[in-house]
Amino acid sequence: MVLVSTLTSCTISGETKPLPNMRPIEEKKQMFVAGEYLFATEEGVSIEELRSIFSEYGIISLEPLIIRDRSYKLVLKNDPGLPTLEKKTTSFGKFKYIEKNQIMQKYKMNP
Repeated sequence: MVLVSTLTSCTISGETKPLPNMRPIEEKKQMFVAGEYLFATEEGVSIEELRSIFSEYGIISLEPLIIRDRSYKLVLKNDPGLPTLEKKTTSFGKFKYIEKNQIMQKYKMNP
């Protein structure tokens, strides 16, 4: 097992100062794409069934990501929030998971 730790700032005499070679993540920046979700279904769920499950929220797009894994990306016009979608997919019973589409960020290293 390998444990990696990265420092983005240090505290000296009560003042927090960023390390010179790392750019800190902006705290107010949204970490998820609004209205976008990723999910996977069990075998045998048709695209028509998926459209009927999410149609009340205004589907902008519903596209497969990994065919063999039955993973999809869903973009909704009227985002009800993850808890509502989790309840809906749990009641349907053929979903492996549903999650918000995360925004991947990387640190910009200064030369």
